[in-house]
Parts: sequence; structure tokens; C-alpha cells
Amino acid sequence: MSHDSAGLSRHVVAPMENCWRHVGVSGDRSCPELATFIHCRNCPVLTSAARRFFERPAPAGYLDAWREILEQPEVARDTDARSVLVFRLRDEWLALPTAVLAEVTSPRQLHRVPHRSGVELAGIVNIRGQLQVCVRLEGLLGLPAPAESIHVATSTARLLVVERAGDRGPERWVFRVDEVAGVHRVPGQSLRDVPATVSGAGARATTSLFSWHDRTVGLLDVSRLLDGLHGRISG
Repeated sequence: MSHDSAGLSRHVVAPMENCWRHVGVSGDRSCPELATFIHCRNCPVLTSAARRFFERPAPAGYLDAWREILEQPEVARDTDARSVLVFRLRDEWLALPTAVLAEVTSPRQLHRVPHRSGVELAGIVNIRGQLQVCVRLEGLLGLPAPAESIHVATSTARLLVVERAGDRGPERWVFRVDEVAGVHRVPGQSLRDVPATVSGAGARATTSLFSWHDRTVGLLDVSRLLDGLHGRISG
């Protein structure tokens, strides 16, 4: 690398601007000092340039701007905030904790299970080379059944893969939703109880409600949801 530091090659007359980008390791590697220093980061020229960069005067207003930022009072974080995935199923907006979500993917070919029928069991789908049970939440939550096939790839439809620990290893379920709105953090104080006047399977699977974009979203209880699916399909 070219520079005028003591002890460097006599072939080098003066340092080149950003020489490491031209004749150094980020350039054509023609700098004769590479034979000594191996890499530009070991050369005094790069060290000197880095020192000048960090010791240069701060731009006008820079320190004042940072002083204002650092003098701001600390904002208390909501330690009860929950990370959830918001999605739509029929006309209902629902949410699941992100901790149980293994994957969100596009709809794909559904394989029917011979001699098995029911409102909840849709069939088997291939997720990354593994066959997973695909279920319909509509029946469990008391919602209208979808008019289209579960494997039809509409512009917004997705498959959610959820997973929970079990005595015999992880237990995975797949179900189709009509739209995914993404992951959101919900403050704990914004969660409210499900009104006692609301009844049905959907209410039993919902642990609380919260508002999101002028909509009421039901936060599903994972244990109630999956236990209900397991009981209906196994039974």
C-alpha cells in the first residue's frame, strides 16, 4: 500500500487518496507494501486515515442534536406487550402468538385422507418435504365454511404452520387463512376480556380482544384451539 511512513519502500513517493481502494486489497493489489503488511488493515496509512476520520471536527449542530436526544426522558417499555400474528378468517380478524408460529406459506396441493371426513380435517399437505395435517378452523370457531378449495392459491390466502411442544415431541398443525396482516406488538393494557354475552366455540378459543386499525381482533388461546382440533379429529 502506498504511503510515506518511515521504513516503507523507497519506490513509494507519496500516499494515494484511499490507496487501499486502488492499489490495496480492495483494488488491483499492486501496492508493493502488501508483501510486508499482507493486508491493508495492518498498514499505517489505513490506520492514519481512520484516526483522521474519527478525530475530524463534528459537523455544525451535530453535538447539539445528540445532546437533545440523550436528554430525552427514558420511555418505559411495556413489558407485558405480546408479539402476535394478525390474520383474517372469513370476516373475522384473529391473532396467534408468534411463539407458536413455525411458518407462513402459500397454499398448495391438498391430499385427501381416505375414509376420513369431517368439518375440521381438510387433508395432508407437503411442507418442506414433510407431510403435515391440514385442518379447517372454521368448523371449530363456528364460522362459515370456505366456498373455494383449501389449496386454491388466491392473492391473499396463506397457510399457517403452528407448533407446540408435546410429550412425544413437537406437534404441528397447518390451517388456511384468507389474509395475513403481519406481526404486531400488542400492549398488555390494550387487551380486554371477552364479553360474557359472547358464546360459542369461537369465544371459548379466544382468550382476549384488542383493537387494531379500527377492527376488533380476537387473540386465540393456543392450547384451547389445538386441544379442540385434536379432540374432534381424533374422535
